[in-house]
Formats: sequence, C-alpha cells, structure tokens
Amino acid sequence: MADSTDDWRIERLGSIHDRSSFDCGNAMLSDWLRRSAGQFGKRDLARTYVAVKQEEPVVFGYYALLSHGVEFEALPSDQAKGLPRLEVPVVLLGRLAVDLSVQGRGLGSLLLVDALRRAQYLAEHIGVRGVEVDAIDDAALSFYQRFGFVSLLDDPRHLILPMQAVRKLGLPPLVD
Repeated sequence: MADSTDDWRIERLGSIHDRSSFDCGNAMLSDWLRRSAGQFGKRDLARTYVAVKQEEPVVFGYYALLSHGVEFEALPSDQAKGLPRLEVPVVLLGRLAVDLSVQGRGLGSLLLVDALRRAQYLAEHIGVRGVEVDAIDDAALSFYQRFGFVSLLDDPRHLILPMQAVRKLGLPPLVD
C-alpha cells in the first residue's frame, strides 16, 4: 500500500523520536541513526531530519546535512569554469536512509527533496555551490543521478548537484 506525501512529516531529530527499531538494510546507516545522530546534533556537527507518520514518533527515514567543501580539482570542467582554485563550499548530504518496511514507496525521494529545499534556503543566506553526496552503492548512485547529480572527478560515486540545478527544479521554498 502506497503512502501519500501527506502521510509523512519531516522534522528535525529530537528526543521524542523513536529510532530503536530503524533498519534500512545497511547496518552502518541504521546504527548511525540509532547511536550517533543525536550526538552529532548536540555537537553541531550535523543536523538530522527524520520522517515520521502524522502523530507518531517512530522514525521511518532520515537524512543528515552538514557543511563541507569540495576540492577545486574534483570539479568537472563545466562546474570549475570561472571559479577560484579554492575549496568550494557545499552542503553535504551525509546520510539518507529509509526503513525496510517502507522502501519503494517514494519516501527516499521525499527526503531528498526536503534536503534540497533546505540547501536552497541556506544558499540564499550563505555561499553554497551545490549539494554533495557520496553514493554508498550503485542503487544509490542511480537514485541521485535521477535527480541530476553528476559525478565529481575524484570518484564516480562522489556526486554534486549544483545550486543552479537545484533552483531549476522549482522546489517550493522552505517555510520554517
């Protein structure tokens, strides 16, 4: 049974959220949410956003954002053109995962769009060249490429979606 986008609420991870049963099929991603996400938030290292069903605290998906930089030499020539030869500021989508119980229902796309909206909001206030991600496997690589992410020169699974491309998606503005 498909969930509608109205069934989900995406909010910043807090102590009210039940992460204990989260399992996306990848132990590293599941364990990070259960054991480390809260500490990363408290230490201002990353912000984690979770997908919950309306009025329920159980986490069904999440993503984490943090500031980062991409080496100039890793940029494709069309992205490097006209830029100073410095590390380029980006928003790093450090993790994105969906619980096995709801995989294949569009929640991953919903989470990614929410992350891109947050990055777009940030880019209106600070310098952000794009959204960076390291695809964990070929399925993740394909997922991000469907949204327009392109490989950086240092690794085919190291990807960027330039802010110019994010803006062209015409996403509704983030309302906080």
